[in-house]
Amino acid sequence: MNIRSMILMSAAFLLSACTTSHEKPQKQPAKSTSSLSLQQREIHLKQQVESYTQGQPTFNVAFNDLNQDGVEDAIVLLSGQDWCGSGGCTMLVFKGGANQQFEFLSKTTLVDTPVYVTSYMHNGWKQLFIYTHQHGQVMLKFDGKKYPLNPSLLPVQTAKLAPDSAQLIFGQE
Repeated sequence: MNIRSMILMSAAFLLSACTTSHEKPQKQPAKSTSSLSLQQREIHLKQQVESYTQGQPTFNVAFNDLNQDGVEDAIVLLSGQDWCGSGGCTMLVFKGGANQQFEFLSKTTLVDTPVYVTSYMHNGWKQLFIYTHQHGQVMLKFDGKKYPLNPSLLPVQTAKLAPDSAQLIFGQE
C-alpha cells in the first residue's frame, strides 16, 4: 500500500467518526455487522498485521470466535517470500477485542492449507487442524497463552481423527 492510499484510508476513517452536536445519536444494535463496522475491523486488523510484520505483506484472513467470548478473533495466513518457504507459511492469531480492535496472540510457522477451525476446545480455545508439507496433518492446541510455534514437533493426525464439525478457513478440501 502506498502512502497516498494510507492517507486516504486514514482520512476516511477519521471523518467517519465525526458528528455534530445537534444531531441525535442513532441507536446501534448491540452486535453491529454494518459495513462501517466491518470496515473498521479490517482497518484495525491490517494495522496489527503490519505492526507485527513491519511491512505490508499480503495475507488471507478468517474470523472465528476461537475462545467463545462473543467476539470474533482473526486467523491470518501470511503470504510472500518473507513469510513462506518450502515448509509452508506463517500464520498469526489475533484476539478480538472491543470496538473491532485486535491484539496479537500467537504465531505458527510451517503452515500450509487446508486449515480448519474445529469444535474441539483446549484451555478455553478452539483447536486448529492444519497441514504442514513435511509432516502432515496436525492439531494445534492452545496452551493457555498461545498456539504452538512449530507444528512439525506435534504428532501427526490421521484422517479418521479429523473432526466432523470443522470449518474450512483456508485452502480446499
